[in-house]
Amino acid sequence: MKLLVILFALLGFSSATFIATCDECTMIVDTIANYLTGQDSIDRRVEILLAEVCPVFPDDCVEKLPEFWGRVAMVLWPGYFSPAEEWMCGGPGPCGAKAPRDVTCDECLEGIQSSIDQLLTEEFVAGIVDALSGDGFCGMEEDAELCASTIAVLIPLALPALAQFDPAVASELCNTAIPDTCPAY
Repeated sequence: MKLLVILFALLGFSSATFIATCDECTMIVDTIANYLTGQDSIDRRVEILLAEVCPVFPDDCVEKLPEFWGRVAMVLWPGYFSPAEEWMCGGPGPCGAKAPRDVTCDECLEGIQSSIDQLLTEEFVAGIVDALSGDGFCGMEEDAELCASTIAVLIPLALPALAQFDPAVASELCNTAIPDTCPAY
């Protein structure tokens, strides 16, 4: 199932989507980051990428992608789903100046969808490519130039392939972060 919902939920938790408490926003975003960096989630993402990205990638994609994506995921998701970032909970949003209130299930789900939509914008895709191509990821790889050229092709193909909203998974993430946020699920 393509539920990269979580990986993008972080973006949608800005003040434009809803106003949760700072603690609620932080719990939701941290839950998404933890989910996306768990081995089961990484394995599911690799399956999607092998099916949807490798057919248009170089010959050694099937062999090298699983290990490479595992390393990418451990940098990408915590970097994107970081509560301190302005596009998540920081800035004028939940941990800023607005008065907090309890978040509803619909608001949590809309926040996740908004974060996915934002993640797929040209600006964010380019920013992720730049960030991963630099010292924080590719700079630590054995062949930094090969890594950067791979990231430049992989990320624009991978993010849309992974960015499918699954309401059941999103509801589970909301409930994991804030129990009983989505009681019907």
